[in-house]
Amino acid sequence: MKSLCTVFLFALLTLPLMAEPQGLYLGGSVGQSFVKTEVSDIQDVDLKLDENDFAFKFLAGVRMNAILGFEGGYKHLGNVRDKVGDYTFESRTSGYDLCAVGNFYLGIVDLFAKAGAFWWDQQNKLDGLEESESGTSFMWGLGATLRLGTLGVRAEWERFELESYDRLSLLSVGLVYGL
Repeated sequence: MKSLCTVFLFALLTLPLMAEPQGLYLGGSVGQSFVKTEVSDIQDVDLKLDENDFAFKFLAGVRMNAILGFEGGYKHLGNVRDKVGDYTFESRTSGYDLCAVGNFYLGIVDLFAKAGAFWWDQQNKLDGLEESESGTSFMWGLGATLRLGTLGVRAEWERFELESYDRLSLLSVGLVYGL
């Protein structure tokens, strides 16, 4: 009887944590960006970038129902550098995104997948010569959130389909707060 009461009390106390969340949330994450690309024929020099750097992001979202949500935010994907001979190449990418988010709830763990648009700005430098580019690209990602009441610990991986990069992705961990 004592163990039955303990199970009932535990279920009663954790019920709010297991409810499927809805509404607004804010968050932020830090992590690593991963860049792989080849830059050809800049002053007769071919550069290969296969680097990673510190990255961060801020986000805001809304859960419309148990399955569908929308999320947007700002991402700074770091600075990557390569040096070949006397030439140093540096590239920095940042931008804003807006995604549809599909959610699957497993108790206090939320699994999610997202896809949407990434409006990016990129600054490239080659030995003092600067070039800026901007555009819109497809992005997608996968992740999980451990919910602890209105606070959540979130880990995710995102991929950005920029034409100038063979690979650009972000692996991050952060916090989200449900309003």
